[in-house]
Amino acid sequence: MPDFMQRRRWARMLDRSAAQFGDIQAPEKGWIATMRLALGMSAEHVAVRKGVSRNAVYQAERSEQEGAVSLKQMEAIAATMGGKFVYAIVPNEPVEQLKYKQAVRRARAMALDKQQFAVLSADDQQDWIDDAIAQQLHDMPSDFWDPI
Repeated sequence: MPDFMQRRRWARMLDRSAAQFGDIQAPEKGWIATMRLALGMSAEHVAVRKGVSRNAVYQAERSEQEGAVSLKQMEAIAATMGGKFVYAIVPNEPVEQLKYKQAVRRARAMALDKQQFAVLSADDQQDWIDDAIAQQLHDMPSDFWDPI
């Protein structure tokens, strides 16, 4: 398992990517067709440059819209048209927020399993949960992301 510093570097990279690319929506016609049409290229032009049939280009465009195109195919077609295919998974919210929410879920589940929890005062219950959250985030146990 990567250490804390490495995880933090990856989290910052993902958060920056989300800020930069999180709002990008695929064009209605798909990226292949949109790039081709924006360049004024026919499917025949792309096919000749790529060394495939025109039908292969149209099939790639259909496959992209159906979500069945391969990453390798997207990369090759993008390069053929003078572009670059970018593939990323970006978090819906900051990575630390995702981890915090999971730690809260785990702490609350742990509280339900603790017999004496119910007899604690409301302040002591909150302190216990806050401590459990902090401990979960610090330790990142191997079962941290197990379903609760």
